[in-house]
Formats: sequence, C-alpha cells, structure tokens
Amino acid sequence: MTYLLEFLSSTRNTILTRNPCVCITIAFICGIIGYSVYPLMTTKSTLIGILYLSAIVCICLSRIINSCRIPILLLWFVVGGYVTVGLKELQYGKIPQGNTIYATITSTLEEKQKSYKATIQTIEDIPCKSIVYIKKDSLSKDLSCGDILRIQAKFNLIENQKNATFDFKQFLNLQYIYSQAYISNWEKVGEETSIQSVCIKLRNNALHTLQERGLTDSNLQLIAALAFGDKSLLDEETKFNFSTAGAMHVLAVSGLHVGIINGILFFLFSFIRNKKLQWLKILLCISGIWAYACLTGMSPSVQRASIMCSMVSIALLLQRRTSTYNTLAAAAFFSLLLSPNDIFSVSFQLSYAAVISIVYFGQKIQNLYRPTTPIGSYLWGIIAVSVAVQIGTLPITLYYFGTIPTYSLLTNIIVIPLAFIILICVVFSLAFYWLPIVAETIISILNFTTDYMRDSMFDITTFPHSNIEIQITEHQLCYLYVCIVLLVVIIEYNKQLQIQKDLLRL
Repeated sequence: MTYLLEFLSSTRNTILTRNPCVCITIAFICGIIGYSVYPLMTTKSTLIGILYLSAIVCICLSRIINSCRIPILLLWFVVGGYVTVGLKELQYGKIPQGNTIYATITSTLEEKQKSYKATIQTIEDIPCKSIVYIKKDSLSKDLSCGDILRIQAKFNLIENQKNATFDFKQFLNLQYIYSQAYISNWEKVGEETSIQSVCIKLRNNALHTLQERGLTDSNLQLIAALAFGDKSLLDEETKFNFSTAGAMHVLAVSGLHVGIINGILFFLFSFIRNKKLQWLKILLCISGIWAYACLTGMSPSVQRASIMCSMVSIALLLQRRTSTYNTLAAAAFFSLLLSPNDIFSVSFQLSYAAVISIVYFGQKIQNLYRPTTPIGSYLWGIIAVSVAVQIGTLPITLYYFGTIPTYSLLTNIIVIPLAFIILICVVFSLAFYWLPIVAETIISILNFTTDYMRDSMFDITTFPHSNIEIQITEHQLCYLYVCIVLLVVIIEYNKQLQIQKDLLRL
C-alpha cells in the first residue's frame, strides 16, 4: 500500500513538473465539455467579462491560499475553455436570412451526379455557414473556392435521415454549419482572396502540374487524397476498398504524412552541418512543413501535426529535452483554441489517441522481441506500431464505425512504405517539373507505385472475413478506456516496484 501511495504521489508530481501543458489542456477541455453540457446563451461582452472577472478572482485566491495556486490556475483554464466555445458559437448565425443572399465559397467543389457540393459563408455582420448543392451546368463547373455569389434559394435546417446510423447533423453543427440548400439561381459577382482559397489554388496547380507530366487520371484521384488531402475526386469503390482493408488513414492527410515530409526535409537540408546555422535548417524545415500544410488546404488534422512538428523542431533548435506528452498537449491546446469543437471530432480523437498510444505502448511492444535481421526489424517495427495504434483507437473505432478491419496489420506493412515512396515522388516531381525527362521518369515510378497500392487494397478486400462488425455503446467505450488506463497504471506500478527492488539490492 505504501508503494502504491508513493507511486501515485510521484506520478502527480511528474505530471505537474514535467508536463504542465498536459494539465492545462485537460482543464481547457473540461471547460469545452462543460459548455456542451450547460451552454450559456449570452453576449460576447458578457463572456469576456466572465473571463476577466475569473482571472481577478483566481489571482486573489492564489495569494490568499498559497498551497492551492496550481488548482486555482487550472480552474481559470476551465473557465477559459468554457468562454472560448461560447465566443466561437456567437461568431456564426444559424440560417441565412432572406431569399437573396451574398456568400463566398469556402471549400473545394465536390462533383455529384446532378450537382456540385460546396460550403459557403454569407457576407453579413454575423455570417452563416451552409452546405449548398449547385445545379450542374457549364457555368457551375468553373466555380472555385473564393468566388462570391449572389444566390436566390430557400435554406433549410439540416436534419438526419430516418434510420441513419451516423449523426450527420451533429457532425456539421460542430463545424457551425446548420443549413443547406439546392441552388439553381445564382450569379458570380466577384472573388475573395483568403488563405484557404490561395491554398486550394496552389493545390490545384500542383495536381495540374503532375497531370501534365504524365500522371494518369485514376492515379490523380488517389494522389489528390493521399498527398494533398482532397478526397472529393475519389470514387466510391476506392473509398470502400481502402476502408475495408483498414487503410483509410493513409487517405486522410495527418501526422503520418507530415512526419514523412518532415523527414524528407531534414534529409534535403542535411548538408547544413554548421552548428551556427542550425537555426536556418530548422527554419527551412518548419517553413516546408507549413508550405505542405497549405497545399493540403490547411485541414485541422494537418494543422495539428504541423504545430506538433514545429514545436519539436524549435525544441531541437533550443537544445532542450522535451516531453512528447507535453508537446502533444501544447499542440492540442492551440488547435482547440482555434477550433474548440474539434474535441468532439472523430479525426481529432483518433489522431491523438493513436499518437499517445504509439508513444506509450510502441516501444514497450517493440522491446518484447528483437529481430536479428534488418528486414525483420522493419517488419516488427511496423507491427509494433500498428498494435500500439489499435490499443488506443480500437474503442473509438468500434463506437463510431462498429467494424474492425481484420487484416489491418498486413495492410500497414504494405501501405506505409508505399505512402513513403509516393510522397517522395510527389515532392521530387514538383521540385523538378521544369526538367521534363526527370519529372516524367519520377511520374512513371509514381504511377506504378500508386497502381500497386490500389490493386493491393482491392486484393485484401477479397480475403475472407475482411471486416468484423462489433458495435459498442457510450458506456462500453468508457469501460474500455478505463481498462486501458488501469493497464497503464499496472505497468507503471510494476516498473516502480522493480526500481525499488534494484535500489535495495545496491
């Protein structure tokens, strides 16, 4: 019992001293969740007043009660999380007012059978975000992100379809999108230059360049998703094959892709060996990461990964040892500060659960077996990481999707090296696009690799029992994560006991 109390005390002190961002982020998340349970319908000035008043109260209390300074500080971040959500909610209206509105297209147009799907934002004091389906014709096919339209249409609140298993309404509401409309009467009246529109145009130019150098149309669809995060071109068969094989994470640009790009950049700038110029190397790598984030359209998952990579790079520049958990928490905090509702996003939950699980369980699983050959080490490394990811993400996967890809380990062994090759080919084909022979040679390798990846995913879907269907409830989700936490406590407790025994032997 004494060892257990000492373990809990040392764990608390370790979290507070080495990982302060973890505590701050958890407190901030508690405030966000608090607003979702007990929302406060008020004005911006009232919310800002609450934030300032709570800061004054916390400062006064911390001076009166010196022993509770840290809990009081964390309480202020709880209030900060609550107020942040409230302020964000007040930025957007619920539904466009009037039959004639002026709005800006804020997304890539996704081609449907009879229309083009897009997200728009009205030009008003309190803007409204909506989903629109623009009638397909010769004019609408030329529309792009940043175009300003005069629209005549009736907007309706978004509702879920009957017997729908996925809560589409909540999914869009978390993005502050509350309405939708079918549009046949519209007129383009101008263009607006924004960061997002510039990013999407850069991405389209990059894809056009690859196509000019010989990338096939079918592979262009896959590369647009895998390398640039644009899944609007993907056909349903490809989505189904990758989902069934357990490789959908490769098509969602995230930490894996940013990590690969970061590794490529560090290799390219490895010629900078002068210690006095390390700041230049780090700055170039960070700039390259954010340039890639712009090419992918600055999706939330890429923003999170870019923030984390930037923080790690800055820590290397400052020559400071950083806690991975602290860095993760800091990246999560800044992401939630920009978009607090991301905490309820499936992609946010999956990405952080995966990374935290890899950081904690990955090395422990890898240490269970030591292959003697390089190929064995590589394969075991991928298996260890894949198992670690499954430990952290399986409860979320079962809760939201209700399926387990049976051959996910085999899939990762195939797709991860292929994704690495594809991203390298994309980077070098764009870098040497002005040398036709070099660019076309790289594109031929890119076509072959992409075809092989697509065919491999199709082959895996033909295997027997490629998916196991298991649907769990919210309570079961919580129970599974309680079991994972207990497993971590047991591992750490046994580790402390072993340290104590080793010290006694000395």
